[in-house]
Amino acid sequence: MGIISSQNVITIIRKTLSILNTNIMTHGEIVGYILYKMLEYEQEYTEQEMLEYTMLGMLHDIGLYRVDGLDNVADFELKNTWSHSIYGFLFLKYLSPMEEGAEVVLYHHLDYERYGLIKMKYEHVTACLALADKMDSFMRREKTEMEADYFTRYRDIKFSGKALDIFLEAEKKFSITSKLVSGEYLGELNELLSHCVRPENYKKGLLEMLVYTIDFRSEYTVLHTMATVNFAGQLGNLMGVGTMELEQMYYGALLHDLGKIAIPIDILESPGKLSEEDMRVMKAHVRITEMILSGLVGPEVLEIAARHHEKLDGSGYHRGFTEKDLTLPQKIVVVADMLSALYGQRSYKDSFESSTIKKILSDEANNYKISKPVVDCLIKNYDKIIKDFEEQKDETIGLYLKIKEQHEEIWKKFEGIMQ
Repeated sequence: MGIISSQNVITIIRKTLSILNTNIMTHGEIVGYILYKMLEYEQEYTEQEMLEYTMLGMLHDIGLYRVDGLDNVADFELKNTWSHSIYGFLFLKYLSPMEEGAEVVLYHHLDYERYGLIKMKYEHVTACLALADKMDSFMRREKTEMEADYFTRYRDIKFSGKALDIFLEAEKKFSITSKLVSGEYLGELNELLSHCVRPENYKKGLLEMLVYTIDFRSEYTVLHTMATVNFAGQLGNLMGVGTMELEQMYYGALLHDLGKIAIPIDILESPGKLSEEDMRVMKAHVRITEMILSGLVGPEVLEIAARHHEKLDGSGYHRGFTEKDLTLPQKIVVVADMLSALYGQRSYKDSFESSTIKKILSDEANNYKISKPVVDCLIKNYDKIIKDFEEQKDETIGLYLKIKEQHEEIWKKFEGIMQ
């Protein structure tokens, strides 16, 4: 099963994205469920294939999480279809382990009559996802501009008539809409997701995808989590941390800032010193991280993630632990997080010089705030640690730039068929 079970990885994703925007996540779960029942009715897919497509259905609007304050998902989707579809496709292609089926997300708003203009590998699944998406919007049509006779007027024009027929037959067999109304669908969805069994690298890929979903709210913070993971791993190896603890550190560092999804962007990217009230809000991210992960990860991972702002003298937050309460992996992640914050660029500061970074960390260690052995190890190996990180950073920045570049390329390429 590994450090975190496949089912719990999915639960962490759903729980976190629901905090980021519950409307988008609810819409995604409904669309994923409708798609799942349509595919189940056809009896042509393995359980693993249905699970994969259901996940794509749940995340088909992942590009919308970049839109702040989005309340009416259905109406927004009808008016602003392509930008988030393209971004979601590129996001899943380059920053998730679901790159194979990402094209399903790209074309989920393409009018069915235009399918012949595009070469698609997953045309039928795309048509079913598009129908499921439209069906949820139709059921909320009092909040949208969809006509009451939409599914009569636009058969094989806006959507696939075959997909609609499959939905109607699945509705007769499975009572899809009544289960959506009663909430019973969530039980069936959870049952399917509970059968998910994935290798460790796939689970890591899903959680890294989740972190990018959060960090891409701000270009300046995109590297922070990755840097913390990298620095923690290097320090752990240098200090002789065991294999299991290294894995626990990886997950703890990767997930340590999940709670920042609930922090307003103007506080996360404040150009000046935070007020006392804003600092109180900022500090809440640790409690939120702990709330998200509780019961879904082992205690070692949870404590690494939730204690990354604790200090040896008890002056940290959010529980005021002291040195006796903190393990070596926890102390390492504290230092790695500080190094990432000091080394990284933000909207309000440039990267600090290496001499400044070393002095700040040394002063913190000498003042009994953070672990002196960990800081000594860092300073001794500083140049190599930074060099190794920069090599990995270039790869990530390359992917990030590729997403931006290809977004524009795809937009221009498909501009003629988007209308």
